[in-house]
Amino acid sequence: MQEKGYLGIDVSKGYADFVLLDSQCIVLEDFFQLNDTFEGRNELKKLIDTWKKNGLKELYCGVESTGGYENNWYGFLKGLQTTGGIWSSRLNAKAVKSVSDASLRRTITDAVSAVNIASYLVKYPEKIDYGLRPQVQDEQFKEGRQFATSIRMWSKQKVQLGNQLEKLVYQQLPELLVYCRHGMPGWLLKLLVKYPTAAEIKKAGEQKISKINGISQEKAAALLKKISTHERPTSKAIGHLISITSTEVLHQQELVANGKKYLSELYKEHASVKLLSAIKGIGIDSAVSIILEIEDINRFADAKKMASYFGVHPRFKQSGDGLWGNHMSKTGRGEIRAVLYMISLSAVRYNDLFKKIYANARAKGMKHKAAAGVVMHKMLRVIFGVLKSGKPFDVDVEENRRNESAEKQASKKKTENEEKKIFEQKKHRFQTILETAPVSGRNIKTRKKWLASQTSKEVNTGSPSTTANI
Repeated sequence: MQEKGYLGIDVSKGYADFVLLDSQCIVLEDFFQLNDTFEGRNELKKLIDTWKKNGLKELYCGVESTGGYENNWYGFLKGLQTTGGIWSSRLNAKAVKSVSDASLRRTITDAVSAVNIASYLVKYPEKIDYGLRPQVQDEQFKEGRQFATSIRMWSKQKVQLGNQLEKLVYQQLPELLVYCRHGMPGWLLKLLVKYPTAAEIKKAGEQKISKINGISQEKAAALLKKISTHERPTSKAIGHLISITSTEVLHQQELVANGKKYLSELYKEHASVKLLSAIKGIGIDSAVSIILEIEDINRFADAKKMASYFGVHPRFKQSGDGLWGNHMSKTGRGEIRAVLYMISLSAVRYNDLFKKIYANARAKGMKHKAAAGVVMHKMLRVIFGVLKSGKPFDVDVEENRRNESAEKQASKKKTENEEKKIFEQKKHRFQTILETAPVSGRNIKTRKKWLASQTSKEVNTGSPSTTANI
């Protein structure tokens, strides 16, 4: 047997599929399956011991992140690392999928997925973290992330139920939709719980309706006036459906609100949360949400890496004649970008530094959301600096950094322009710039613009000179 082996593990609920490859992606142990039980994991240990006896000295294991189903196998293999010669890693499913796409695999099965995982271990060792770097794990964050996942689930359920309720109201009580232009208000949900049909609302009258929290005497009178001409009857079944759906929407709202409050109480004394919430514009809830996503700031080499992780970094693309400007990439979790967006709105109102950044972006012609994106990116860089240094945010220090950065950017831009000019000359050193070339009109304009920018003084590239012939 080879000295190095790569074990791909495709995890499913209750079991996992395995395959062992060597460094040339040749199968050493063909596809097999084990149950996610004590007996199954013990069988895997026996197999590993057998491979070691047959000459295997280094075993690299990979499991995809599958929402928690992989934890038993991953924890078991981590425990075996103490025996020596075994390393295990938790892999991003998207990265593994790219191996499958590059291999042009038309069929995906558990066995194929295990091969894809093992192949990724072989081909991209530099991208895999086997946990060799010492890290301090905070189990509180792990539990908090699980709780945050439940909050996101409740929020989605609330939206789904709200959409269903809106359709029912549209069909049965269309007169009330005028109050739902910015979502269904709480007072309307409470009304529909007690009086889900037009007939019941009319029967309740102004006095009973006005007793519902959020409904004044004037609003009750306006409601009754709106449905006074409503004659279409609503069946008891549909009325009951409207009532219980409204009850469920209120229940999900309460779950979300209480969940966020609980997380805030749980982590408000954490040192990192205190550092972030001291920044004007970031509240306790937002600080907790961000910390639960980041966990350990040392995961990120620099602020740019963290911006990419959250999907707020600009993305630039150029191909052929096409040129796409800098736009937010929006990769990663959308929920955390929503938190950053709300933070940016608050920071622009209450934080002079971010107010200035927003104003400068708007002065350059950016629309509101684009300027807010600039603030989000800057806020993330500030968050990185605060967590990395462990020091509170200092406006004066940040202003000095901004001034230094502006000078560096100006110098960098000048250098880039010079390098671009040299690059363009090198790019065209073996061709004559002709109008007769079969290129697009856009490309002709680009070529003319480049030629017009050239000076009479040639830049020595060490190659044949470019002859303009337009």
